[in-house]
Amino acid sequence: MTCEDAHLNMHDYISGELDAEHYKHLLDHMDECPNCREFFRQTEHIQSTMRDFLQYDAPSELQTAVSNILANA
Repeated sequence: MTCEDAHLNMHDYISGELDAEHYKHLLDHMDECPNCREFFRQTEHIQSTMRDFLQYDAPSELQTAVSNILANA
């Protein structure tokens, strides 16, 4: 696996979409490549931070309205 392949697979791994075969190749590559290990650490941190930042609790009125619409659909 090249570093470019590893970078592409990291996003799928972090989002839980990477299959077992590619996962093994990714881990093998990162065991040997300190640059990709660091890139993975940074990518995981950025995605985690963005996920936390983008959490949104809709107002209860909106939640009720959407629930009512869905119940009547």
